Amino acid sequence: MSALTLDFISSPEAEACRQRSRIVIRSLPPAQNHVLRLLEGLLPVDFIAANQEDCLGEIIPDDKLENPRNGIPGRSTLQLPKLKTASTHPDLSAGEVRFEDDPAVPFPFRGRQIVANVPVHAEPLRLQKGERLLASNSAGPVWTVSLAQGARYFRSAFGLPEIGAGGNLRDAFSPENFLAMLPVIHFLRELAFPGRLPLPPLRACFIFDDPNLHRPTYGLVDFKEIAARALREHYHVSFATIPLDCWYAHGPTTRIFRENTRTLSLLVHGNDHLYHELAGDYPREVRIDLLRQALQRIQRFEQKTGLTVSRVMVPPHGACSEAMLEELPGSGFEAACISHGSLRAHNKDKAWTQALGFSVAEWIQGCPVIPRWGVSGNVTNTVLLAAFLGQAIILRGHHQDLKPGLEVLDAPARLINSLGPVTWCDMAGISRMNFVAERKGNDCLIEPFARRMEFQLPAGATGLLIRNPGGLMSDWEISSGVGDTIQATGNRRVALEETATRIAIKMIQPPASGKECLPRLPKARAVVRRILTEARDRFAAFR
Repeated sequence: MSALTLDFISSPEAEACRQRSRIVIRSLPPAQNHVLRLLEGLLPVDFIAANQEDCLGEIIPDDKLENPRNGIPGRSTLQLPKLKTASTHPDLSAGEVRFEDDPAVPFPFRGRQIVANVPVHAEPLRLQKGERLLASNSAGPVWTVSLAQGARYFRSAFGLPEIGAGGNLRDAFSPENFLAMLPVIHFLRELAFPGRLPLPPLRACFIFDDPNLHRPTYGLVDFKEIAARALREHYHVSFATIPLDCWYAHGPTTRIFRENTRTLSLLVHGNDHLYHELAGDYPREVRIDLLRQALQRIQRFEQKTGLTVSRVMVPPHGACSEAMLEELPGSGFEAACISHGSLRAHNKDKAWTQALGFSVAEWIQGCPVIPRWGVSGNVTNTVLLAAFLGQAIILRGHHQDLKPGLEVLDAPARLINSLGPVTWCDMAGISRMNFVAERKGNDCLIEPFARRMEFQLPAGATGLLIRNPGGLMSDWEISSGVGDTIQATGNRRVALEETATRIAIKMIQPPASGKECLPRLPKARAVVRRILTEARDRFAAFR
């Protein structure tokens, strides 16, 4: 009997998962309302102005209400002070904040001390009878909770941040500036996802841009040394290699990668590595031709070396246009890996940039985009915030970042490993883990943030439902662990037999249209530029 069958009746459990939580909130200035509108698009919550019986919670922006339990009994509440400044960017000051080791503090902040920006005019709270301290700074308590009648009553010393109508969520919720928003988002997630918050498992990777396999070293990168260190300290390093460089690979260097797949891997870094080559205003056929050439170079490299290169694109300088992202899937790429700042900088006129930074990955024109951050400096907040949001922890750098030695990777790796069981792997593996799986009765509901996914079905699951991402109308190819394959439309239930245990899911994507890409010589300026930059990088090792 087949392990997979189509069932075009959506289960009641799957329908119930689409319900949204209603939250009462009093009138706010327009700039603060914009923050709430962004959150409505990212979480299954709706904000309303009037009390209704089916509301699950209430946000009270009123610093005169000393006791939030004076609100409606049994309704969870978050009390915030009103901002004392009309500025959309209130003065911030960096200081130490300590989170208590309390179950009400969200993972992974529980019991940790960090340095974070806080509004300079924020006044500490006065701890009241029955309240538990959740976080404090040098001035005193800044976040508390009390319990009564089955509800939680939170108070925060920080007002709801203001963001102008053209602003970005990252202005108020980024590794540099997230503390004021943390109590708000934690409160909303507690109401929207009671019990277990659906997030992917922890996964991580270091990325270094530019190195090729022409020699056992590249600038300050020593592949053999990194492989040994990564194995000892338990991490993985992936090198974003330039397809233009893939004409040659040094045999002993290739062997290092073949023998160390647990700690070393490769992914794609542009095509010729010209300035903004993936952000230019090209005709569609030129974009397709550029991406196809990059992939053809990678395929020839794989055939010669026996290595596998993740089909994840890292644009040179982080510069990539929405139009280029749209062509990546049809050209053979599973995803892109770009920082939120770079996405915003190179797509300033796009409305989707306002909500960047909150999701597991961004769906942009059908292409999943995995975020990444710098490996240098204080990365503690970056790591903790990414884990809080369920994002893959991708720290990137260049060979120059290794000037102090490989020790610069040890501290971030140890912090990441301290969070719990972490999967360190190549970028294809990380991309295929970018999904959220929820158990709804006997059904397994999948919210994808990737075009390909692989996962173990929970015991006893008899149905599978894939939610179409980002408004896409998608068809999926679903393969069971016993060899059965079917095609199903998103938002339709697939019945599972008990023999199905491990499932592979792939979004069906027609190939990019256009003429067949013929082999062509690289541009002379690309070759000259690459020779000069590689010589510069290799010379840096002798300085």
